[in-house]
This record gives sequence, structure tokens and C-alpha cells, in this order.
Amino acid sequence: MSCSTCYAAAMVRGSPNPKHFGLPARLRQTRTHADQTRMALATSAGVSDATVRQVEQDARMPSVGTIAKLAAALGVSAPWLAYGLGDSAPDPGASCDGMGQRLQTVRIERGLTKAALARMVELKAPSLSQIENGGQSGVDTVERIAKALGVSPGWLAYGVGPMLLPPRRRAAAATQEPDHG
Repeated sequence: MSCSTCYAAAMVRGSPNPKHFGLPARLRQTRTHADQTRMALATSAGVSDATVRQVEQDARMPSVGTIAKLAAALGVSAPWLAYGLGDSAPDPGASCDGMGQRLQTVRIERGLTKAALARMVELKAPSLSQIENGGQSGVDTVERIAKALGVSPGWLAYGVGPMLLPPRRRAAAATQEPDHG
């Protein structure tokens, strides 16, 4: 069994797929557009060449911290690279610092215990505690947590962009009143 199958998730028809699904292609296209080799990107980002290769080949789920380093080295927005949110223009204030505090604040506002949120996102409570205490997590885990809390994964991970994602166009169109004018 190859590593890429360890992280593979099925695409779901008729249902929105996770926002991080396009990460390998965004990373590869941005790196090649910047005319950088994997080795050059790895060196400038302070990560291993194997990390860049494995993320591009969808064989490794990177942490939000690794994405922040790659985005800074490429001169693009971390939320855009990780989740395809916003535009690719760099966000100088984007950082994983404060992710734990943002998570804890929203969790408490939503009236959820650590154990309840952990169950919702299929984590163990100590893992959620570790994230709230400043630990790193994968882009996929942060996205699951953000979805459960009803916030943007880009905002939760990096503290930039809107806290709430705009409604999907179909959902917004379905709720509009018909014009009988």
C-alpha cells in the first residue's frame, strides 16, 4: 500500500468536497509558476525536499505551520494555498500563532466542551487540548474543526480573512424570494 492511499479520500458527487483537496495542485502550480525547484522551495521554506515532494504528490497531509512556511517562501496567502480561500496575494499578518486561542474562544462561544467538539470531529479530547494549547495540526483536521464550529478554516488556522465563510451560491439563491414584479 502506497502512502498516497493512506491519505486518499473519496470525492463526493453532489456534495462539497473538503477545501484542502486542491492543495497539491495549488502548491505544484505555484512553485512551477515561481520557477522554483522543489529543493529551492524546501530550502527557502525551511522544510525538507521530501516534505515538498510528498505534499505535491498528495502523499502527506501537511500541518498548517508547514503551509505557512511554504506560502511565505512562495509569496502567496497561506489560506489560499491550504484551502483555496480568498486570493493568492500574500497576507503579511498570516500566522498559526493564536490558532489555539481562536479555537478555544469559538468553542466556548458555541457552548461546546473539548470532549463534545472532539467527538464531532473524530478526535480525542487530549488532541483537541493540544491544539488549543498551541500545538500544530494538519490542514485536514483544522478544516474539520472549522466546519464543526461554522467558521472559515483559513481564519481559524491563520487569523486572516473573514471568520465566517460566505454562503454557497446555490444555498443563497435558494433562499431568495422570487420576484413577482
